[in-house]
Amino acid sequence: MSDDARWLSAVWMSDDPAEKADVTQAIDAVLDRDRAEADRERRTRIRSLVALALLLPVVLWAAAHGVTPLVRGAYALMAVGVAVIGTAEWLYLEWSKQALPGPVDARSQLQKTAFMLTRQARLVTTSAIWASPAFIGAALIGAWLYRERTHAEAIAVWTITAAGWLAMGLGTMAVGARLTRRREQLEQLLAELE
Repeated sequence: MSDDARWLSAVWMSDDPAEKADVTQAIDAVLDRDRAEADRERRTRIRSLVALALLLPVVLWAAAHGVTPLVRGAYALMAVGVAVIGTAEWLYLEWSKQALPGPVDARSQLQKTAFMLTRQARLVTTSAIWASPAFIGAALIGAWLYRERTHAEAIAVWTITAAGWLAMGLGTMAVGARLTRRREQLEQLLAELE
């Protein structure tokens, strides 16, 4: 049980009306902490979205002007992957905005925020799957290098691609776990208030 939940539970069971008035302040403090975390995360996501927007024209150009059909296809897959990642980032940002406290009662806001955290965690934890076209495209570039250039270049591209995909998967699992913990804390707080 979190400190906030213990304090709220004690206040909730007390007969002092002055303490019960502080319940709203405690809930607002929990929501403010969640809002600060979401704002920090949103700034990071916006920078990521800008980087993807700058990368997309480059891979589209490469898809149109690649030296062989394999290279053009690989860059086209990478463009699809970048577009899907950008769309997912945009969805995540939209869901973050929807979870911000608004002109509703605190209990409804806690429930809404917990629901949005569930959606965000699901999106983040599946990101290695829906971002796979970008990594498959990079692996195809490695296949072209293996066939047309040197094996060392191909192995380097494959290693970097695999490491990037693995790092993304592990990183998003950590973010998903953090979002799930935040949701569980909110749900525990809601359960304590009942």
